[in-house]
Amino acid sequence: MTAPRNPTDVAPTVHSLDPAVLGTDADPLALDSRSPVGTYALVFDAPETTIEVGALGEHRLSAGAYVYVGSAFGTGGLRRVLRHRRVAAGDHDARHWHVDYLGGSPAVDLARVVCVTDRDVECAVATELASSLGAAGVDGFGSSDCSCDAHLARGDSVETAIPLVEEAFRSKM
Repeated sequence: MTAPRNPTDVAPTVHSLDPAVLGTDADPLALDSRSPVGTYALVFDAPETTIEVGALGEHRLSAGAYVYVGSAFGTGGLRRVLRHRRVAAGDHDARHWHVDYLGGSPAVDLARVVCVTDRDVECAVATELASSLGAAGVDGFGSSDCSCDAHLARGDSVETAIPLVEEAFRSKM
């Protein structure tokens, strides 16, 4: 008889999802009925625009892909991503986090959600993306509870950013 494998020995799956599947029958995370914890990245497609980011003030954004990295280890877990999707769709107006100001801008589209369950790789992925995407986002964005410069990075396009985000998650596991 073989001993069962330790669940922490199994390589976690990096989920790269169209935001439209979240909370539906096609959602592999089943966020409509479960609350797994983990780390996530939201990939936004933005034209050149100006947004007001709460206490960080007004920021002019160049056109491109913006990647926000966050984690959800509290009550509700990754169901928080459903809330971010509702803000991005214009279905929820409350702005609690910096990313709500970006996602809630009518000019900005949420293009992809990349996440992993049961792993806290938020700062490691944010640091990797700042390096691999090669362009800064907004200093202090999403990093008020850690020592990172920001948890927002900018890339040239969604098409080039998504594979870099997926690889950043895989490399930090």
